[in-house]
Amino acid sequence: MADDQVVNANAAEEVQSHAAGVVVWDVPSAIVAGERFRVNVGVKCASECRLATSRIGIYDQAGARLASATLPEGVWPGTSGLYAAEVELTAPGDEGLFTWSVRAPEGDAAGPHAEGSTTFGVRVVRQPDHQITVEAVDGETQAPLADARVVMHPYHATTDARGVAQLRVAKGSYRLFVSQTRYITVGVSVDVTGDVTTKAELFLEPVLERN
Repeated sequence: MADDQVVNANAAEEVQSHAAGVVVWDVPSAIVAGERFRVNVGVKCASECRLATSRIGIYDQAGARLASATLPEGVWPGTSGLYAAEVELTAPGDEGLFTWSVRAPEGDAAGPHAEGSTTFGVRVVRQPDHQITVEAVDGETQAPLADARVVMHPYHATTDARGVAQLRVAKGSYRLFVSQTRYITVGVSVDVTGDVTTKAELFLEPVLERN
């Protein structure tokens, strides 16, 4: 009997050793105070165990539970063993950068697994005051540059097929960066006191010749 108990205890310990990895993505770069937003949370067992119906919890920096969700039956498309759920959250009422955490799996719905966790940042801003319109073009040809990245931290956007991006930002002073693959990044200072429309001319990076 004693030997059986040791074997059973070792087996339980082996199952408990399965680690769960947790990832968070699609977190907005800036969220208006008090507004609702969504993030995706994924959980994967190191041994690729089935985690469907497991619970995940999201907590603020003080440890208060903010939301929970149940992982779906199927794995995330294109992955092996990653179960993911979309979770709706509410931004704090105050401006600032907050660090929240995700814990999963919670409870015993997926069997005995070591709980995994990760953190992510939530940047809260006040209600945007003005619209910024940026047109990105090739400095030589004046052709529009699609998919150029426009950043006025913590706000960002990507240009469309016309080379145009629009951002809603709060009043203040910013550093505007416009970048695109193979082009030199443009950076200028912008004081936002009203709606702004600007044009960014990007030039190709020089080609380094090999000796």
